[in-house]
Amino acid sequence: MNILRSIILTVMLMLTAVNVTFAQTVSGEEVELVAVAKIHQILDERGDIRRREIQFLRQVSDANVPDGSLELEAVIPGQINYTGLTSVSVRYKINGRTCKMINVTVQVRVYDTALIPIHDLLYDKPISESDFRLDEIAIDGRNEFVKDFAEIKDLVPLRMLRAGVPVTVAMFQTAQVIEVNQPVRIRINYHGVMASAKGIAMSRGRVGKMIRVKNESSGKIVTGKVIDAHTVEVIY
Repeated sequence: MNILRSIILTVMLMLTAVNVTFAQTVSGEEVELVAVAKIHQILDERGDIRRREIQFLRQVSDANVPDGSLELEAVIPGQINYTGLTSVSVRYKINGRTCKMINVTVQVRVYDTALIPIHDLLYDKPISESDFRLDEIAIDGRNEFVKDFAEIKDLVPLRMLRAGVPVTVAMFQTAQVIEVNQPVRIRINYHGVMASAKGIAMSRGRVGKMIRVKNESSGKIVTGKVIDAHTVEVIY
């Protein structure tokens, strides 16, 4: 009996010496803050300082984890998507070891200013600064929208552009500056030696584009690049 009592007493002493740990609660708000901070960090490192909005598809729930030194670590396994959804993985670490991991889904919106037509712009027709307004829009991460009219000054629409739709430089082209049968000056660049001749345009032309011209003196038809409304350069 004394032996049994001694064993029981020894076990009770051992149990009181054990450091019993109790669960701690991690709020969903803490997790959301860590996920948002990670998104801001990545965009800041890219040098993207534009205004942002980050929304969670669903609220993150509170979680119970073991006692210890808690660290929350967010990782974005893919790309930050400006038009769709972005997945963020959050690891719960206790004393440096991962005890739990969850995936949260967020919608990231990045805003910038852009020129927006105030009415439909017709194909190949001249434009002016008064045709546009400057407004803030949510960007899609693929296209760089025009922010300054100087970027498209002297250009014309490549197709009809709808009112209210932000524009990119790719939606425009140089204007037609030369018409068929128009007299032009042919600027001849022969291995760096410059000469000129009178010519006739055989087709319409835009600045920077190639057209065929006829040399009035020789009758020879050559191909050259439109420099301006009166000049075509032929390089040999």
